[in-house]
Amino acid sequence: MYSEVFRPTTLDDVIGYAEEKEALRKYLQSGNFHKCIMLTGPPGIGKTTLALASARSLGFDPLEINASRAIRSFEDVEKIKDACRSAVNIHSFIRGDISRKTCVILDEVDGSDPHAQNKIVEWIKDTNRKVPILCTGNELPTIFKRNAEYIDILRCFPPRASDLQSFFPKHDVQTLMRECNHDVRRMLHRMQYGESYIIPKYLAPATGLPVEQMFVMRQAMFGLGDPFHEYRGDRPDIGHSLKTTGGYKNDDTRGDKKSTLPLQKKSVPDKSRKEKKQKK
Repeated sequence: MYSEVFRPTTLDDVIGYAEEKEALRKYLQSGNFHKCIMLTGPPGIGKTTLALASARSLGFDPLEINASRAIRSFEDVEKIKDACRSAVNIHSFIRGDISRKTCVILDEVDGSDPHAQNKIVEWIKDTNRKVPILCTGNELPTIFKRNAEYIDILRCFPPRASDLQSFFPKHDVQTLMRECNHDVRRMLHRMQYGESYIIPKYLAPATGLPVEQMFVMRQAMFGLGDPFHEYRGDRPDIGHSLKTTGGYKNDDTRGDKKSTLPLQKKSVPDKSRKEKKQKK
């Protein structure tokens, strides 16, 4: 996919986010990891890409973990802590490159379990922690707001249209961003696969009729209103299908008609049998 092929790998390749890049650079270069950084903002604007690029640019091996899937309990956080007790990644140790250390990236941390989020905050507060932690999420968890002294919050906003115009020279970037809700990842998917949100017309396999006609016929079967009545004059095929199938009519009074089904008589217990039992 284009979103993976053209993903920036270094901070210099990332467009915009000058303040966020400077804050990440200072945090990772300081060596004082008693805090963590939380990147929050709308989906598809490059929060995870920014975290990965900053870790690679400053000599870290990023350990990316999808918190919404992998962290669901206290035990999951403990496993990650045990794996990160050493600042050096096991892969770097095998390669003999001890200088490259681990940087933990907790992606979509707002989708993890609230109890696990409490455990993550405890890990962030741990003074013996040797690895930096970068968190990303669309929303800011409540527990993170309560511990703002241990978490530096960076609010990310979508890039401007002028910054992306050079990458989409044949398109109106402002219109494209508005239609994709300022989601850059969705813009790239649309460039690759087309306008996927437009549903093509297709026929219902059982009857061979268009789906619009099937919907109106279903409404008529249950005696509901006809949502296509206002513009049925522009679609004679829908009106024709209703006439031939006995569909809904505006003067339909089926709800006012009395039921012609015979009423069932209520079963009444036989009094004579009770009287005979009492005499005995």
